[in-house]
Amino acid sequence: MTRPTRTQIDFAKVMTIKQRGVLASLVMFDCYMSASEIADEELRELVRHQLAQYTVQPGVDGRLSWGATDAGRAISRQIKRGAL
Repeated sequence: MTRPTRTQIDFAKVMTIKQRGVLASLVMFDCYMSASEIADEELRELVRHQLAQYTVQPGVDGRLSWGATDAGRAISRQIKRGAL
């Protein structure tokens, strides 16, 4: 499992409630991204900091699916423990 980088940990410390909630959900489930999620800069920050990743689903007209990365799972565990 990949350990979170210092940059990812620093970002996690200032994540919004929305970002923390979405990351916690992505740890539990890979989901299709809605148009509003794709357009949401706040949520794209999770991908930019490599706490979440998205992939194109073949055969589903290019729909994006996203889920937590290993680093995102580790950050989410730290948040749950109150370490961040």
